[in-house]
Amino acid sequence: MGMEFFSDDPCSVVSPREMVLAFDLPGKTLPAELSLERLALVAFTAADLQGLIGGSREAKPVEAWRNRARHVHRGEGWVAVRAPCGAPGTVMLLEELTAFGMKRALFLGYCGSLQKEIGVGAVVLPVEAIREEGTSYHYLPKGQKSCPDLALQEKLLHWMEEVGLSPFRGTVWTTDAPYRETADKVRRYGESGVLGVEMEMAAAFAFGKAREISIGAVLIVSDEVGERGWRAGFFSAEVQSTRKKVTEVVLSHLPEIGGLP
Repeated sequence: MGMEFFSDDPCSVVSPREMVLAFDLPGKTLPAELSLERLALVAFTAADLQGLIGGSREAKPVEAWRNRARHVHRGEGWVAVRAPCGAPGTVMLLEELTAFGMKRALFLGYCGSLQKEIGVGAVVLPVEAIREEGTSYHYLPKGQKSCPDLALQEKLLHWMEEVGLSPFRGTVWTTDAPYRETADKVRRYGESGVLGVEMEMAAAFAFGKAREISIGAVLIVSDEVGERGWRAGFFSAEVQSTRKKVTEVVLSHLPEIGGLP
């Protein structure tokens, strides 16, 4: 049963633009200095952010954003930023980036596998997210599906297959309560074909649909969630290897990602 949080009023009393400016030191930063490129690469860990901004495409910190603790880094035609864990903070970040020019966000994230054939280190490309969190219901009415930019997801699939990765495409389950992934729910979602569980995608995709912002996501399987137990693989060699390959794919196709309609 969906939550009755939705309002069709497109405006909020508190705007993301005003919030960003309110947290800046008075008179130090002008709105123009906060302007961003249309493409944002969004990571959830310090290691992933470093992977995106380092190397031959090294990005530099955007000084105007330091006071918001967002630590935005600018590359050539794109920015990279680290998102907080969970749906509310992630969508707050998307709102703020959008307020200053972002038109597309590509997430590099993680999920727990619900399928035996999808092990630690595999890649999941979501095409829909089950809305078992609260944030998406502020952006889309209950009953509407929460989906990413499918054209972007299709491109990502093609590019990853070119380098030997074999992504799984399908539905993921977004939850606000990772410690309430009960055996019964894991079994039911697994039997219905849901690929994995995570904490942000349903909200991010709903935001994208509501604000007409392109949202894509690549999820690496960091752990396996089964009826009989849990296998963690967050720091495994498999995850590290896949993370490196996924990052290389994304960075090698930045012009195409940024230029897609």
